[in-house]
Amino acid sequence: MKSKLLVLLLAMALAIVGFSACYSYMGHRYYLNTPSFAPTNPGHVQLLRHEPKRQHIQLGEVWIRPEPGMSSHFVENSLRERASAMGADALVIVEDRYFNRYVGRYSYWHGHRAYRERDIVGVAIRYR
Repeated sequence: MKSKLLVLLLAMALAIVGFSACYSYMGHRYYLNTPSFAPTNPGHVQLLRHEPKRQHIQLGEVWIRPEPGMSSHFVENSLRERASAMGADALVIVEDRYFNRYVGRYSYWHGHRAYRERDIVGVAIRYR
């Protein structure tokens, strides 16, 4: 009985480690049936809070889950780089929210701290 329980606990621990290894704090995905474009210059990608009136094509979504140590400059540049890789001229931020759950994090310098998770999602667009 103990050996079965030990095997079950070991399998659960390996599954948790496997899932956490697949976790990505940043990524993108293309929408179906959208044309592909050559990458653009990340420095020219605009970050917008509202959909522009100018005609455009929606290419896909870009997201990031910033951690407490990440600067706003790093987060913005990461979003621009992902959007530019998709061929976007701009990224419209559609979601910027904090979750109600707290996540624990250990730092060598500061010890154990809890912080609220954050999620930023934008739609990459290309002007016509």
